Amino acid sequence: MNVLLIVDPQNDFITGTLPVPGATAAMDYITAWTREHHAEYDAIIVTMDQHPADHCSFEVQGGQWPIHCVRFTVGAALYPPLADVIMDLKRKGMNVLFIPKAMTRQKDAYSAFHDAVPDLLMNAMRVDIAGLAGDYCVKCTIEDLRRLLHITEIRTIDQGIAWIGEPQPLL
Repeated sequence: MNVLLIVDPQNDFITGTLPVPGATAAMDYITAWTREHHAEYDAIIVTMDQHPADHCSFEVQGGQWPIHCVRFTVGAALYPPLADVIMDLKRKGMNVLFIPKAMTRQKDAYSAFHDAVPDLLMNAMRVDIAGLAGDYCVKCTIEDLRRLLHITEIRTIDQGIAWIGEPQPLL
């Protein structure tokens, strides 16, 4: 089973309250990639920050980040062009799984897989990863996958990853 994993392709990380440099280009790339390469995958998984309004990661709560990806807001929504492609594929029968993360006030989560992975990923032979941001959520997601799974292959789609800082090797 081959899985495309897209980490946090959300409005606040693209043009919102916590924009990642180069995020629009990276998300446009992964949108085109998904449209063109979807037949190579058995499933698509999308992780998403879904913070409560008083999340511990926010500066006003003593955290390090501006308020972002508050659940049920436009900022927490998926990047519209990518959402359109994914939802079209889902309507056509593609197995799509959305995984919310960092949903409790007192716990942050850069990876959706810190404690467990869904069965869909347990059966993966290859996982291709893109998303935001390379130096935080993408990096931690890869670390957790390596720790929790025995996957034959993990690959990054480098043009579909944007970074807050300088790009570093992820694999």
